[in-house]
Amino acid sequence: MKPIPSPRALPILIYLLPAIADMVVAQFFFINAVRMARLGASATVVANTITIWGITYLMTCPLLGRRVTQTNAARLMMIGLGGLTVISLLFTIIPGAVGIYCLMGCAGAATALFFVPFQVFMKAVDAGNRKTVAYSTGLYTFAWSFGFACGPFVSGFLMELGSATRPGWMYACWFAAGASAVTGVGVYLLKQLAVRAPIPASEECNGSGAASAPGIDYSDKPDLAWVGWVAGGTGILVLSFIRGVFPSRAEASLHLSQSLQGLLFFLLSLVQALTGLFLCRSRTWMFGKGGVLAFGLAGVLGAVALGFARMPLMLGIGAVLFGLYAGGFFFYLVFHALIHPGRSARYVAINETVVGIASLLGAILGGPVADRFGFGSLYVLGATLIVLTLTFQATVTGAKNEFHKGSSY
Repeated sequence: MKPIPSPRALPILIYLLPAIADMVVAQFFFINAVRMARLGASATVVANTITIWGITYLMTCPLLGRRVTQTNAARLMMIGLGGLTVISLLFTIIPGAVGIYCLMGCAGAATALFFVPFQVFMKAVDAGNRKTVAYSTGLYTFAWSFGFACGPFVSGFLMELGSATRPGWMYACWFAAGASAVTGVGVYLLKQLAVRAPIPASEECNGSGAASAPGIDYSDKPDLAWVGWVAGGTGILVLSFIRGVFPSRAEASLHLSQSLQGLLFFLLSLVQALTGLFLCRSRTWMFGKGGVLAFGLAGVLGAVALGFARMPLMLGIGAVLFGLYAGGFFFYLVFHALIHPGRSARYVAINETVVGIASLLGAILGGPVADRFGFGSLYVLGATLIVLTLTFQATVTGAKNEFHKGSSY
């Protein structure tokens, strides 16, 4: 039997897979939102490209959750990536809004076929790598966020290369097809790692995919997973407002180039990714008020800047600030789901549901609010929701910490 690659290298190899897959998903969001906006569609119609994706993703995830095993995870991942490859090519063949909607629906199912099995695959491969939960959470946040950062960045520039007969978005779709195919090959080459590294029995009940590791003792800390669902749900809702509706504002009001739009989304997701990486060394801020309030303030300022600023510099600052907030709430959401080994499988499943529902609601509500009350009103709504959630977090966190002083679960 060939030797297994060094455990130190495995996390890097494994986390490249969701990074590239998320890049493709982000390309779909960006390319089709811009396409619809350039066709003169309303903000509602533009945002619904993500709505359709969210519906099928949300419907597919629970179905896969009951069927994915360590032995079939890699095969399902390859099927999902094969689907994303075909869908990328079909975008260049099937025209019009109806075609975009149908293919985005298929993309939601294909995305679930990759990401749900990936968690099982990752758990099998990383079983021997005993890292802290904060380390695993931060690295995973960095990987998929960096992929989301690259999607609109690459697409924005490729979409500038087109001509009248061959628009630039086709180049972006071909790039997405190639990236999906390469990732599928990567899964094929790495699939034996999951077979050769079976999950220890002690890890079987832990659905987090992150092995337990010596570190800070969190046993006397309160269970804040449900607070994470509220905080993460709000953050994802507002992030969906931005992803679904900002292209309409950029085209109709700001007249930004596609490359500049892609750069703004790249900045947001890049800062989100770097924030997750920085938080790998987190210790206790996740149980207090200070860090939560600091990230939340960045989110409020970022939402206001993206909703009202007109200068590219101010829009860039807004993207950076909201990226800080996004990295914080995604880390908070995942950390509190993983920190309790006996409950993590159930908590991670609820996380997926929260992400799907919040993304769906953001896409459904964002467009109509912007169409009826204006773009600024949508971002004021988002900032207000963040403030209300921060107030709730601070109140509950303070009460929970006071109650749990000197006690454990």
